[in-house]
Amino acid sequence: MGSSSATAAVRPRAALDPNYRRLSSEQERLVLDHIEAHLQDNLTVSTLAAMCHLSSSCFSRVFKASTGHTLCQWMLRRRLERARLLLTDPGRTVVEVAVAVGFHDQSHFLRQFKRICGMTVQEWRLRAAGGAAA
Repeated sequence: MGSSSATAAVRPRAALDPNYRRLSSEQERLVLDHIEAHLQDNLTVSTLAAMCHLSSSCFSRVFKASTGHTLCQWMLRRRLERARLLLTDPGRTVVEVAVAVGFHDQSHFLRQFKRICGMTVQEWRLRAAGGAAA
């Protein structure tokens, strides 16, 4: 009974405290800056949660409430945004770009790129080259 009463005592406070519902602006900036700086790395929820002094489950909940995306969705979109920028350099291979943004499997990168961006990497490069020449 002691542990359930301790849990019950924590939950109401956490449910009522608005600081538990979203990341603070400082936490959000710290986490998003860290993600940007380490986009190519294998970041984990537990690592980012520890930076905010939160449990993994609490961090996941407040990250989504703060950004509108899960950590996985956020990182995938940021990786693909950076990939689009890197792909404008014709001297970079697709493999180099994939690795530079944190993908360790070229085929996974290509599938995710097409799914999120709505076109293949080759189509993106052709459009980017055409836009630069115009």
